[in-house]
Amino acid sequence: MTDLDNGRRVKRVREALLHTTPGVCSERALLITDSYKATEDEPIIIRRAKAFDKILSEMTIFIEPEQMIVGNQASELWAAPIFPEYSFEWVLDELDDFEKRPGDAFKIKEETKNELLSIQEYWKGKTHLDQVSSNLTQTNILAEKQNVIHRGGISMSGDGHIIPNHEKILSVGLSGIIQEAEEKLKAADLDTKKRDFYRAVVISLNAALKFAQRFADKAYEMSLLESDGQRKAELLDISKTCGRVFKGAPKTYLEALQAVYFTHLLMMIESNGHSFSFGRFDQYMYPFFDADMHKGLTKEKALEYTALFFVKLNTLNKIRPWDHTKFSAGYPLYSNLMVGGMKADGTDGTNELSYLCLDAMDLSRMPEPNLSVRYWHGSPKKLLFESAKLIREGFGMPSMFCDETAIAALKSINIPEEVARDYASMGCVEIAIPGRWGHRATGMTYMNFGKIVELMLGNGFDPHTGIRLISVDKTDNSISRFADYDELWRTWERFLKFYTDLAVESDYVCDRSLKHHDSDPFASALVDKCIERGKTLKEGGAEFDFVSQSTIGTAVVSNSLAAIKKLVFDEKVITFEQLKSAIDDNWGGEEGAAIRRLAQNAPKFGNDDDYADSIAADVYLSYLKLLPDYKNERFGNGPFGCGYTMSTSNISSYVPYGMDVGATPDGRAAGEPLNEGASPTIGTDKQGPTAVLKSISKLPNCKMAGGQLLNIKLSPGMLSGDDNLVKFVALLNANRLLGNFHVQFNVIDSGVLKEAQKSPEKYPDIMVRVAGYCALFASLTPNVQDAIIGRTEHNAM
Repeated sequence: MTDLDNGRRVKRVREALLHTTPGVCSERALLITDSYKATEDEPIIIRRAKAFDKILSEMTIFIEPEQMIVGNQASELWAAPIFPEYSFEWVLDELDDFEKRPGDAFKIKEETKNELLSIQEYWKGKTHLDQVSSNLTQTNILAEKQNVIHRGGISMSGDGHIIPNHEKILSVGLSGIIQEAEEKLKAADLDTKKRDFYRAVVISLNAALKFAQRFADKAYEMSLLESDGQRKAELLDISKTCGRVFKGAPKTYLEALQAVYFTHLLMMIESNGHSFSFGRFDQYMYPFFDADMHKGLTKEKALEYTALFFVKLNTLNKIRPWDHTKFSAGYPLYSNLMVGGMKADGTDGTNELSYLCLDAMDLSRMPEPNLSVRYWHGSPKKLLFESAKLIREGFGMPSMFCDETAIAALKSINIPEEVARDYASMGCVEIAIPGRWGHRATGMTYMNFGKIVELMLGNGFDPHTGIRLISVDKTDNSISRFADYDELWRTWERFLKFYTDLAVESDYVCDRSLKHHDSDPFASALVDKCIERGKTLKEGGAEFDFVSQSTIGTAVVSNSLAAIKKLVFDEKVITFEQLKSAIDDNWGGEEGAAIRRLAQNAPKFGNDDDYADSIAADVYLSYLKLLPDYKNERFGNGPFGCGYTMSTSNISSYVPYGMDVGATPDGRAAGEPLNEGASPTIGTDKQGPTAVLKSISKLPNCKMAGGQLLNIKLSPGMLSGDDNLVKFVALLNANRLLGNFHVQFNVIDSGVLKEAQKSPEKYPDIMVRVAGYCALFASLTPNVQDAIIGRTEHNAM
């Protein structure tokens, strides 16, 4: 691994960012308001394009000291812009609370508050959230009050979740795509809607070219005032790079990096979605890297450029409402960057740049990008060992994807194998085909499986709100009656379908609104088929389009059902009424405590116990069998698929969702976290990491096209020394051979995390795996920190 001291420039740029406090920026909000006021009679996509042009032309720009990659999203480093067109009322409601948050806090100036307050009247009733709220059914609203479903980002922000066609951008530039759109505009039989789309593409991409030129001019102006000879030369190089970027194929590796960064930045300025991802970085960037190396670029300089690119990604930010921030703790942007793996032709794609990215992550050590490694039976041993060495450094990178299983999962939704081989992760662990996929593979409506169990056992009655939308029987009793396990299971399936129907209904409402409010000509122009069809992504422009919801608490459900089956129906050591009374009282009293001990000792998923693991598989399959009946809003409008897949990517939602769920039959107390991703419930995996992997292998991983997420926490001593590293690589290989989809690790002592929780100022750069993403530990809310500390820390393979 690279010694941080060997990358002194990267270290200085990184340290400056670590000591920056995130803020709130009003510039974009003010500029888009002015633009929207001036274009009210025009089609929305033209309004979006013209607003994009105005923002890029008038926003503040700056170049950081020592950086070689340039481009800012807001008027200050690591500040979050406001996007009033998506949702705005919450911003005004929380203006005085941004700085008081227990995590994901933002500083905000009084001037900024006043500027935002000055535009509030214009946006009343005009936002995406306003439209969503006015179209939700009463039943859907009540289900959200029950905390079964949460529509989060899709109801109040842009969609994001895009991997653009980087190969095309780096081949013909934005200039080439502009020419393509202009050729389409010449067609005599073009309908108005398509004409507007192509006009908007031309406006947006030209705006991007002008934005790059602004940085070219800025760098040149700065060079005239720079006294340091080296930095003067660098500023002149930056000026030349920004003056050329997007006008054709890059001439250098650094210019290609700048083009990729600008593309990412511009998508984030156009929309406040997240999970704008980089796809298979080592594949499309390698030709530029290799050519430059043959021209004299040193590996050390290439490493510095790449690490500076990585650090630069962490200067971007997003602010969310507090109720959604709890689901997305740690300022995450989920910008996945993937290396390694099989190529479309079936050969291995690992190259020198794959390893350089691992070294760059070791040098940068920040949450973005979300670095992932693909591996398969044809991967070089070196790739696994270098990945393992980085993992044992203890900051959660990289996550590991098993090609054979991920490709099989895509084939299960009829993606051709050659196409599936080119997959990349988009966000946390969801997978898509770069440059060819619609907006989102996962993260539509969040579904609280743990809450569904609580409602099912209470005859549909929610003790927190008093709301009942479905019942087991027609009595008014707050307790359900089950003759046997089969009846219990049938009831689970019925309740699950009822709430999944509502979640899909929620997705439709949000998608229909986003079709208007998230008209994104810039991003759509960078995904295949959109130009050909004359459609945005939300209208059905992409070649492939599948979505999935976030399912939270699968292990809590399976463990609860296993406990009921074992204790009530199989062994009959307690009655259902006794169990229900104990959980209603949150295991209080002597009898409740005794029943809890029985529940805690019942079979648990994650210990290679077929009794529990088979029920866990059944829970997955109960949801999977519902999905063929659902189609997303683009169905019949062009893309292949337009169906639903399953995902266990649920970010930090397992913590706040757990707070909404009372005690459950598995022995979990009221308010405790649910399980994260596909991982076992906190503290229940007692037989070591190999047993966890074997339990995961019994799940329908080859049907998890939306992404299957597994977190494992290891004691640092487990990876110390060469012998242990060899064992760890064997564990990674076992994970693949077992047919698992993905695995990622926290390798850090819980005692250190406890100290960091007490004295965050002493540990500003400790980074941990939260879910499918990493975050600085100090930025997390205390309850999320507690959940990470509470995970089982395995001490032996």
